Amino acid sequence: MVVQGLLSSLIFFTSFSARTPNDETIKSDDYEITIGFKNESMYFKRDWERELNEKYVDDEIWFEWKPKNFYIKPQYVNKTSRDLQYGKTDIRYRTGDYSIGYTGLYADKAFESGLSLGVSKKKEINHTLSLEAKWDGYIFRSDITGESRFDMEDYAKINYKINEHLTLTNIFDYNNVKGKKYYKFKIGLEYEL
Repeated sequence: MVVQGLLSSLIFFTSFSARTPNDETIKSDDYEITIGFKNESMYFKRDWERELNEKYVDDEIWFEWKPKNFYIKPQYVNKTSRDLQYGKTDIRYRTGDYSIGYTGLYADKAFESGLSLGVSKKKEINHTLSLEAKWDGYIFRSDITGESRFDMEDYAKINYKINEHLTLTNIFDYNNVKGKKYYKFKIGLEYEL
């Protein structure tokens, strides 16, 4: 029964991009290939990337459990392209589009606790076009130095439904985690089972 719930509404997605490197001495083109699957309760994504002749593999995995007005979300991110690897767990109270709670973050062989806030919105424009936007903010304070840090994850997506199973997506994803900023803007395809 649990497996059936996890696999319901499973969506496979992919995207590909290529470009000429900014360094004229490098003859191999830069590229990024993304594959993944997701639904409301889980997400797995892997990127294979070559940038300035260096190859990287980036992973992101999370699961979300929603008992009543709460959710618990463990997440693992390994962005070798940004030398950033961490695990985190959000435990939040959610009412409508808003959430607030506790986040534990493990990175660089250290554990941090913090306050987390979020806003999430989905809007159906018509039967073919929809929008999604999400913002999450995290406040971490060091017990040793007393300094505070604000991390942030932003996500916006436009969906154009081609048919019952196939959707064209346009995604903007911005992150600032532990002082490392990165963003992606891409077009991809999603296939829903």
